[in-house]
Amino acid sequence: MSLSSFFNGLMQPSVTPDAIRSEIYFLGSRHGGEALSGALSELQSADVAPDRARLLRAVVKQLQRR
Repeated sequence: MSLSSFFNGLMQPSVTPDAIRSEIYFLGSRHGGEALSGALSELQSADVAPDRARLLRAVVKQLQRR
């Protein structure tokens, strides 16, 4: 991790557990019950916004723990 990415992480708001749960629900409904594959698919999109990518990475991390 570079020093600049460390400071960027400090300056950006964290993703709340409520936001992660909500996104898992919406991903599941959009991707036929497959929230993890949906999040991974959406992360591959070239036009994903940085905040959205951060949320999707948090979703992937949460779902891979299960």
